[in-house]
Amino acid sequence: MNKIIKILLLSTLLLATATSAYSQSAYKNFGKAMNLINVDNKQYHFGFILGFNAMDFNVAQSNAVAKDDGKVWYADVVSMGSGFTVGIITDLRLGEYFDLRFNPVLLFNDRVVHYVDDKGQPAMEDVTVKSSVIDFPLLVKMRAQRMHNFRPYLVAGPAMTLDLGRSQDCNLLLKAIDYGAEFGFGFDVYLPYFRLAPEIKMFYGFNDMLDRDRPDIIGTTDEKWQNAINKLTSRMFTLTFNFE
Repeated sequence: MNKIIKILLLSTLLLATATSAYSQSAYKNFGKAMNLINVDNKQYHFGFILGFNAMDFNVAQSNAVAKDDGKVWYADVVSMGSGFTVGIITDLRLGEYFDLRFNPVLLFNDRVVHYVDDKGQPAMEDVTVKSSVIDFPLLVKMRAQRMHNFRPYLVAGPAMTLDLGRSQDCNLLLKAIDYGAEFGFGFDVYLPYFRLAPEIKMFYGFNDMLDRDRPDIIGTTDEKWQNAINKLTSRMFTLTFNFE
């Protein structure tokens, strides 16, 4: 969890720096022609999404004693890699400052779960959980007043995810469906021919994603990796560029 917060703070700083720089540029260009002056008045519009993601687990430890070695094992995601994100935008105008958006995206990434025992000794191998997730968010976009060719906004709403990449061969099998909340922020940049929106967003899953229906690992040494976890919830962070 702390890892995603650090990434979010760093991305927020970068986005704030870019916002400040663009605001100063917009101020200098005050009085020049505005781009796409009627684009915000369209009843609906479409677009596409490209970006990056980082995935994490929030792990609740069970403190269970393993049957094979008598140890208590603790799990955590100690590092996160960067994955690719692609999606589409469907936007319905609700008013001057509000839009309703359905933006399904496909996210590819891996999560590596690291185990240590009650004496601080790491396990011989980590558990890699591969994911190909389709995210279905229904978001409300709350926009500020447009400033020349710049307009900041917030997004928030419920979301459901479907994991197409889960594998029965993994010691930690995830459930296929998750649900949670998404929220984030970004800013629209009005270019001569299209609108570009850098956007930072977080997904917080509510569902316990660990599938414990695993008769294939009962009685094996792999069972302790599952039993070490009491609850496993998903966290996803995305940095995307929306083309509308």
